This record gives sequence, C-alpha cells and structure tokens, in this order.
Amino acid sequence: MSVVYFCSECRAKACVRGGDYPPNCPSALAEQQVHAALLQTLAEPWTRQVLTVATATSRHEDGTMRTRVEELIVFCHQMGYTTLGVAFCVSLARETNVLCARLHEAGFRVVPVCCTVGGLTLADFGVTQAEKLHAACNPLAQAEILNTQQTDVNILVGLCVGHDILFARNSNSPATTLVVKDRVLKHCTVEALRKSPVGVDATRIM
Repeated sequence: MSVVYFCSECRAKACVRGGDYPPNCPSALAEQQVHAALLQTLAEPWTRQVLTVATATSRHEDGTMRTRVEELIVFCHQMGYTTLGVAFCVSLARETNVLCARLHEAGFRVVPVCCTVGGLTLADFGVTQAEKLHAACNPLAQAEILNTQQTDVNILVGLCVGHDILFARNSNSPATTLVVKDRVLKHCTVEALRKSPVGVDATRIM
C-alpha cells in the first residue's frame, strides 16, 4: 500500500516555517478538511480548552520540562477533572500502583481496573484456537466498569495492541495513553524507530 501525502518525508515543513506548500501536502490538498477542523474547534469550547491547557503543561514555571506523569497531573487539574480511571495491564501492576498513589496524593479520585478483571479465559470469549487458556485481557469490561464510575478521563497503562483499540472504542470518557506496551524494548517503543527504515535517509528528513 502506498504512502499518502508524504508528511513523514517532508523537509520543507511549510506548515511550521511558512512558504509554499510542497506537492502532495495535505495542507493544500486537504484544505476542506483543515478548514472543517478549524470551524469545529471554534464551535466547541471543550476542544479549545484542551488545546489551551495542553499548550501550557509541558514545562514547569521555571522553564524546565515536566515528565509525562507530571504533565498528566497538571493537565487534569487545569481541566477541572476529579475522577481518573486507570486501565492497566497486569504486567505493569507495580508501576500502576505508584501512578495511582501519585494521582491520589495530587487530590484525584482514582479508579484503577486491571486488564484481567473477571478472570475470564480466551475460551470464554470464543477464542478456542488460542494456545493460552488462562485469564484473558478484558478491555470491554475495563471500559464499562470505568463508565459506571463516570470518570472524567481514562489513562491507559500498557494495554496490548488491539485491546487499547477496543477500550477506546467502548470508553464513554476521553482516554490518554501513559504507557505503550513494548515487550522487547521495555515499553520504549520509539527506540524501534531510531534507525532509518530501508530506503529512507533520516538525515534528509527534518
């Protein structure tokens, strides 16, 4: 399947620096969608609030950078959130315990729900061909439990690829990912992208 728009290979970055848009630039070719997004943002106070708050959360008052956890706490405070859901993978239970303690200390009501909630197996879900029949991940139950708690936002910690999609689809509240699961790279997914893929010269890309 071909790449569309080539944003990832663009060196001009006219959308940041100004100037003429290069060929295949979505800033010009998808002008209708860009304009529609602008109108939607102007019409939605919550969307404008998120953009405004997110702009100011990356740094401390002295200009130093915040960690993602610090940024999350400040963002939730400034958004006026009080109840935070945490949908986490059982393999990251220790880290989730630390996170929940920090969120609680920051004044939030915290609702953590483990991925294996209910103790069901893949066979219970009709996945009979699966090799492992022990407790299975249950992202829909995680979402529904947090829905009943009327969380203001849900924080994903290490949910598997696919399970995170199912969770986000069924969550009534907006969701943000704090930890992305990567079993090989100790959950530092970006390390897989540090080396240039075949045929791409990273030195030529901004």
